[in-house]
Amino acid sequence: MRRSAVTRLGLLAALTVVALLPATAHAAAPSEQDTQYLRTIHQVNLAAIQIGQLAEDTPDADQSVRDLGGRMVTDHTQLDEEVHRVAGEVDVTLPDSPTDEQQDVISRLDGLDGAEFDAAFVESQLVGYAQAVEVDNAEIAQGSDERVVSLAQEAGPVLDDLYAALQNLAAQLGLPTSPDPTVSPTASGGATPDPGTPAPTVSPTLPAPTVSPQTPLPAQS
Repeated sequence: MRRSAVTRLGLLAALTVVALLPATAHAAAPSEQDTQYLRTIHQVNLAAIQIGQLAEDTPDADQSVRDLGGRMVTDHTQLDEEVHRVAGEVDVTLPDSPTDEQQDVISRLDGLDGAEFDAAFVESQLVGYAQAVEVDNAEIAQGSDERVVSLAQEAGPVLDDLYAALQNLAAQLGLPTSPDPTVSPTASGGATPDPGTPAPTVSPTLPAPTVSPQTPLPAQS
């Protein structure tokens, strides 16, 4: 009888260890790539929501600009809900505001209206979304946590569609449809590039991403 009790206790202990193994493995800290991606895409969302709201509310802005601004607010609000969910699962603390450089762009756009706002909005966001797509592609290619990579795969079509909409809007307004690489000559310090990875030219609406030099930008008109 004693042997039977000991056997049952041993079996229970073994089952307990087995049950805990997946949770322990899943609790591993996310990589620097995954962590920086979550923080970067969150700040992209925060900035895009504020800029989209500005586009909706700017007097005399083109109606197409205002419509796209509303779409940015909706899409990035939904995306950021997923970012918060995944960040909570992998225990990554997210910034509570856009970067200083993003704030500067928001402030600059807030002082414009009409056609001047339209041009500055399209110019800054073409560069911003090109870089956001690059950041997202880098996470898909280099990320290690399947939950974060899955988030990037989910974000990809959202960013691609908004980028394409910006290019169409630029053509409609008679503006250049390709990002202007001179919009911001330096990268801002939200995320830290991998050592040895060249820092790309980053829009002031985005923090510097962790980007593979092999990650292609989307085709541009």
